[in-house]
Amino acid sequence: MRVQLLVLTISRFLLNSALRMTYPFLPAIARGLGVTLGAVSRLVALRNLAGFLSPVFSPLSERFGRRIILVASVVLFSLGCIIVGLWPGYWPLAISLIAVGVAKVVYDPVMQSYLGDVVAYEDRGKAIAITEFAWAGALLVSAPLIGVLISRQSWHAPFLWLGLFGLASAVLLWRWLPPGYVTATRAASLGAMLQVVRQHPVVWAVALYAFLTLTANEMLFIMYGEWMEESFGLKLAALGLASGVIGGAEVVGDLLAAWTVDRFGKRPVVIISGLFSALFYLLIPYTSFSLVAALLTLFGVFLAFELTYVAALPLLTEVVPTARSVVLSVNLATGSLGRVVGALLGPLVWSQAGIAGNTVISTVLALASILVLGLWVRELSGSPMPTASQSQ
Repeated sequence: MRVQLLVLTISRFLLNSALRMTYPFLPAIARGLGVTLGAVSRLVALRNLAGFLSPVFSPLSERFGRRIILVASVVLFSLGCIIVGLWPGYWPLAISLIAVGVAKVVYDPVMQSYLGDVVAYEDRGKAIAITEFAWAGALLVSAPLIGVLISRQSWHAPFLWLGLFGLASAVLLWRWLPPGYVTATRAASLGAMLQVVRQHPVVWAVALYAFLTLTANEMLFIMYGEWMEESFGLKLAALGLASGVIGGAEVVGDLLAAWTVDRFGKRPVVIISGLFSALFYLLIPYTSFSLVAALLTLFGVFLAFELTYVAALPLLTEVVPTARSVVLSVNLATGSLGRVVGALLGPLVWSQAGIAGNTVISTVLALASILVLGLWVRELSGSPMPTASQSQ
């Protein structure tokens, strides 16, 4: 299982690097293409629409096994990155971002469902937290390297490298993950998934929670690169290092999740960290006078958000344990909708009210998401622990 966790995390690291590089380097990509920042922001929003496909693809892993779907999603990601790496342009970038978005929304719920199949609930928070290091590492490790690549080569060079490494990781997935089917499931077809949603209203609460949480974060994340450039005049390499600070915050958040979630309970950790996340959103506008203060506050924002997000995942795997892929794909789909709304709304609010407008909205949405989770999202009591017969 340790080797499997490592391979799953490496593949997810590459997907997340391609996903997250667009945010801090959005102005540089726009300049390289000779288009406006809004034009590239619209492509990011279009990519986030891929999240709606997650419930459509979710039954595939129940029919064909987790391994083949995980490998296929990584191959799709790799080909999408290679396209824009070799043929840079606005529409190749659009194709690449869509491919990355689709691969991401297929890979994540299948990976999390696999961990739900094979890891007992009392240890699941730690296992999922390990894979979440791939999200934090995408900024902590990748962002500084990508900043150097863009400044020394071109805006599209990182895509080519990520695509080549992605093909190698697909081979590792095929080698180390077991083949097979998941037999104990209620979601082997789209119709069965819809039936689960009708029978379990808690899935709607999960959807609302994910939408509010991700909209709040995207409202800030889509514009923080522009804010850092405008407020402090950061160049590409420095902006990459600033993004690395956020990645470091997320690593700390993952470490805290691995230590606290199984020990103190999933729901309490989510609620407390969510409240801190809202507080840090509110503080952001008051840090424009100092780069150090801004970085420290961003560190707090993304530490609290990462802890909130990671702590919620093992909770969601046990909301409807006989249909994990349904809950996780709905969580990802509605979270993606939140990112779409945040990506579209963020620049509009920024143009009218600056960073203060973005962060006030983020604060309100974050508080609303915690209220939804606290009132309506709960584990199914007496749910069975996974057994070997349920795994691949």
